[in-house]
Order: sequence, then structure tokens, then C-alpha cells
Amino acid sequence: MNTPNQYWFFIEPYVFVSITKNCLLLYNTLDGEYIESEKENVITLLRELLQVENCGVIKLNEYRYKQEDVNVFIEELRKKYMGDIIDVSLSNGKPVQLLPYFNFQNKLELYKKHNFSPLKNILENLFEINFYIDNTVDIIKLISFLKLIPGSPTFNIIGNIGLVLNINDLLSYFDQRSSPKNLLCSYKNVIPLQPNFKNNFSYKISVQLPIDMKQWSQARQLLLKQTLSIEYIFYISSEEDIQYVKRIVKQFQIKKYRLNPIYTGDNIRFFEENVFLTKEDILSTSMTIKDFFTRQALNVYDFGKINIMSNGDAYANLNHSKLGNIYTDNIYEIVSKEIEEGQSWFNIRTQEPCCNCVYQWLCPSPSDYEIVIGRYNLCHIKNDSSE
Repeated sequence: MNTPNQYWFFIEPYVFVSITKNCLLLYNTLDGEYIESEKENVITLLRELLQVENCGVIKLNEYRYKQEDVNVFIEELRKKYMGDIIDVSLSNGKPVQLLPYFNFQNKLELYKKHNFSPLKNILENLFEINFYIDNTVDIIKLISFLKLIPGSPTFNIIGNIGLVLNINDLLSYFDQRSSPKNLLCSYKNVIPLQPNFKNNFSYKISVQLPIDMKQWSQARQLLLKQTLSIEYIFYISSEEDIQYVKRIVKQFQIKKYRLNPIYTGDNIRFFEENVFLTKEDILSTSMTIKDFFTRQALNVYDFGKINIMSNGDAYANLNHSKLGNIYTDNIYEIVSKEIEEGQSWFNIRTQEPCCNCVYQWLCPSPSDYEIVIGRYNLCHIKNDSSE
């Protein structure tokens, strides 16, 4: 009498699995291959596999293995090196397997787990600070605040610096630090940094359309005399703007630039065509297991960033609540408040409809566009799966 075969079934540890009520997605982080399925038998199988007590390995009897949906799925899985089956008779016991589980349920648990209570550890997460400068800023107090910031975060100095009194004192202080420093200003307000300031400075030139060609030419002449890195940021709101920028880039042989779409309230069609993601866009993104964990833990756009206004008010994101003021609160208090109470650093895709979408953690973190437009899913995915 022949005994029916039984198999150990498992998914490789480099495969990320996402399941909603009606859909399943497996993503191979080694080569970007993926498998999707809406078959009930397959979804049930994977739900069982992912139960903690099964440790990523379950036993399949021959009847279940030969179910058409399951068999086709397993064959594709094996073909794409995303999982396999082992005849139970060929093993000495249940195989050991690891699955990429993300165990932290909230940001405080994440920080307590890693003992991020000391001042040094918290501030190590500070990667970028934006300073909005105008003629009301207190340069002396600002420098005193800067001296308390450890490490080498990127400093962005934003505004019409030419109007700021004692601005050279601030630039001299920055020049003493090894951190990257970016001067963000309009092409209408460019000032020379060299020869006085040389240590890791660069320009980021904002360009509102249409361009004043006289002021543009003056800025170009000044910038070409500098040997510092220059990046142009063109603010666009229409297809016509894109074509306009293409002509400018070609005419002036601009090598480093980016387009920054602006939502005006009546150009949603422009965003749908140029900013919203398609399924193909989402699945074409190269993702590692670390990338998936990162997007489940924090907002990649906001994490580690602080914005300081000219009056000293501090924000993690200018669209969210104030964290404090640098003239009354130290940097540790400001960062601690964002970690414990803030809305920005840990703003992830847990809202509807994203939380019910199988592509939830493949999508980029929520952005400012979503806040301004007033919807969380800037994509063309029709999500009809809900828990």
C-alpha cells in the first residue's frame, strides 16, 4: 500500500510577504521578482505559513499540494527561487526557517528596545536641519544653539541671506564645521560664498516660473565664478512648465537639477499624470528587506529632520505641530518631543485605504503632497480589499 507523500513547504527569508483579505503579494528582494494571487486556497496557505507558531514552515499533504491553485502557485514560487517544498521522508525533522518579521508595534517600543534614552543616542538620529533665515533672526542666539548640536548633520540655510545682518558670522561658524552645508535661495537672491567660505558648502537654487531672464543671467554669471556644487530646483505646476524647464536646461546646459511639482488646488490632473504612482511604478522599485522594515518603522522623508524658523520655532514637518523654540528649548527637548508626541518622523502608511492595500509597504512614505492635497494614496491603485 502506497503512503501519500507529505511535504515541508517554506518561503525563503529574503522574500517579503503581504496579505490582505482578497490578495497576496510575494516580493523577492534579491531580484525584484514578485508573485500575486487572489486565489483563496493560496491566501489561506500563506496565512497559515506566517503564523508565529509555524516558524515559516508548514506540512502539506499530497491532496493539498495537488490542488490546482496551490500547485500552480508553488511551481511559480520555485521557478522564481522564492520558496520550495521538501519531501518529508527525505528530512530528519521540520526544517528551520527564518521569516522577515517586523515586531515593533509602535515608536516608543522601538526606541525603548534600543535604549535611545541617553542624549547622545537620541541626537544621533538628527540627520538634517533646515534654517529659514530673514532679517529678524537672532544670529548670536542661533549660533549658540548650533554649538549644542553634535555630529555632522546636513545644514540647509534657506532664504534671502543678503538681507540678514551679521550673516557672515553665521556662515563663518558653519565654515568651521565639517557638515555638508547647502545654501537654498532664489536665483534672484544669490550671494557669493567664495573665497571666504569653502568647507563643504554648496548651492541649491530655487527657480519659480516664468524666469526673469535678466536676473537669471546675473545669477548664472555669479555662480559660474564659484567652484561649489550647484543644483537647480524648478517648481512646476503644469505640462507647459515641464516643457519650459526642458528648454532652459538645454539652453544653459544645466547638469544637476530636479523638478518640484507644486499643488495649486486646481491642477490635480497634472498630479495624477505626473506624480501619482501606477502599479508598475510601485513594483519596479528595487526593495531590500531593510527597506521594508524602514517603511514600517518611520517616514523616510521626515525622519531625522528638523525645521527652524527665523523666530526660533522648531518643527519636524512644517505641516504639523510646533515642537518648541530654540531660544527656550534645547535640541534634546525638541527631538525628544517629536519621538514621544510628534506626527512626522513616524508617519507611516497605517491609514485607510493604504492599510488595506497589498502594496502598503512597497509605496514610499506619506509625503507633504498627501497632506496638502488631502488624501493618503497618491496612486492609481483601486483598492477593494479590506480586512
